Amino acid sequence: MAYVTRPSIVIPEFEIPTSAIVDDIISSMPQGPRFPSASVVNRWARNLRIDTRSFVTPLESVSKRGTVTERNGRAQPEMARMGTTAAHDAIKAAGLLRSDIDCVITSHSTTPATPGLDVHLVNELGLRPDTWRMPATQLGCVGGAHTLAWAARLVDRMPGMRVLVVLSEALSTVYRSDKNDPAGVIYRLLFGDGAGACVVSSDPHGACLDITGSWQYVVPDSMDSYSLQVEPEGMHFTSEKAAPDGASHLMGPLWTWLHRNDETWTPEVVVAHPGGPRILEDTLQGLRCAPELLEHSWESLRTRGNLGGVAVLDILTRTADAAPRHGSRTLLLGIGPGLTGAALQGRWHDPATTDETASAPLT
Repeated sequence: MAYVTRPSIVIPEFEIPTSAIVDDIISSMPQGPRFPSASVVNRWARNLRIDTRSFVTPLESVSKRGTVTERNGRAQPEMARMGTTAAHDAIKAAGLLRSDIDCVITSHSTTPATPGLDVHLVNELGLRPDTWRMPATQLGCVGGAHTLAWAARLVDRMPGMRVLVVLSEALSTVYRSDKNDPAGVIYRLLFGDGAGACVVSSDPHGACLDITGSWQYVVPDSMDSYSLQVEPEGMHFTSEKAAPDGASHLMGPLWTWLHRNDETWTPEVVVAHPGGPRILEDTLQGLRCAPELLEHSWESLRTRGNLGGVAVLDILTRTADAAPRHGSRTLLLGIGPGLTGAALQGRWHDPATTDETASAPLT
């Protein structure tokens, strides 16, 4: 059995209201019929249902044009700093020493710099030099669920292993004032920065979730659905026109997997990646669950934007604050580029309960 501790979340200090981003977009928008009007930009902003998000640097710095080297040079140290803080807090919250960590799994899309966040954490935190490392820089928004799935499988096969999972993103690097096509405008409005970390092990101490199964899926022929490209003036995130309905292509395979052993299984707790309103709406429809099960996902999107792979850890923390019933059937779901999915199936865990109660079968 693999248990996930309550994540530690780090959000940068520069909180940016959507109104400020709208003003910045409109003021930098070239004139002409090929470009969105101010009314269109305002409508897109309202439809995203995001009030604010936080960046690692002020908006004037984020929106400043420069080379990919300059932009990544500002973001990469902040991404590493946030990840280190979240990891330190997660180890402490789990009641562990840094020397107790056997494996560190990291995910970020901020920069492709090498060595990556994994090596940084071993050095900065003083983890054991023989700590296993599993770094990923290409998972994007699915990173949170995907890395937790890796960690759970490792723990299932090696029950004594303690796995530190760390996600950190400075997605403000994709904020490009020179990208004024619909995708460029929407992604300037969508993303936020942040980090999160937790420990996955066979120890229920401090856990909020126990994992009974994990799933990963790639939708065939979906390489271009969502993609992140490196260009001379920075990172550019783009998507196909039909990409927002991509979540619907994952729901059928997910539903089949969830019912592989029990045709009546339905989630009582849902931790769903808030890629945007359309993705959450399709997730709700695909899971056939009550709308209130996605309230923490909607609130994360409203107050922090799309945090990439960090988002499911943020939502897991919000869910823990709400204290669901111990043993509630729980689904954690991430969706990412091209079109990929990862999920955890399990039960909500109240750390105040005894180990015996935690192991009792559901009725």
